[in-house]
Amino acid sequence: MRGVGLAIAAGALLAILGPFGSYLNGGLVERLAYWIGAMVLGLMLYGTAYGIATRSTVTGSVRRWLALIAAGLLASIPEALATRMTAFWLWPELARLHLSFPLWLAQTMTIGVIAIAGMGLARRRSAPIQHKGPDLPPAEDPIVTPLGGEVLALQMEDHYVRVHRPAGSELILMPLGRAIEAVRVDGLRTHRSWWVAAHAVTAVEGNARAMRVRLSNGLVAPVARSAVTHLKAAGWIKDTDSAVA
Repeated sequence: MRGVGLAIAAGALLAILGPFGSYLNGGLVERLAYWIGAMVLGLMLYGTAYGIATRSTVTGSVRRWLALIAAGLLASIPEALATRMTAFWLWPELARLHLSFPLWLAQTMTIGVIAIAGMGLARRRSAPIQHKGPDLPPAEDPIVTPLGGEVLALQMEDHYVRVHRPAGSELILMPLGRAIEAVRVDGLRTHRSWWVAAHAVTAVEGNARAMRVRLSNGLVAPVARSAVTHLKAAGWIKDTDSAVA
């Protein structure tokens, strides 16, 4: 609901500002309907693209940035098609201007890139922050208390660790090394930013140069080249010849 509210607010702002010459199109009511509809549709398209891009990539990696760029480009195509068709229906005089689709797509991508960047910033700000009071005694070493519930994987995100569980995930303020020690199940560190529980592994895909581990909840964790030998020793890789070729 917060995302829908932000999309409506953004649409209203764009209707008032009238970017890309849209301030010349009709009255304010028509522009409000157009831009709010475009922003709500963009929330669904770019939100879905952002979720797919960040699900299988590591925070801060080059691969994540490339995935976000690709996701933004792909999501911009249906957004541009829908908004172009709607605009020509609301304002038939636009069709006589012979506005090319590549230009329309470029304008759509500009707003889409801003939207995806805003999603990333909002997610970063929503991470829990640990507050320390001056009169509180020092906290005990976090590795003393095991992480409760079923843990499928641990993913390092800046100074936080994302704990992946069957029903979702949560962020905790803890170094990845201590979080691994706090998990009371067998697993391996597949990447400098990932640890995976052995019971959560459903498949090991790819080869030694581009290997990944698929988990029971559909999550995909990367495997560093240096970790391949550990996966072989643990028996995670069944067909070693094809897996590391």
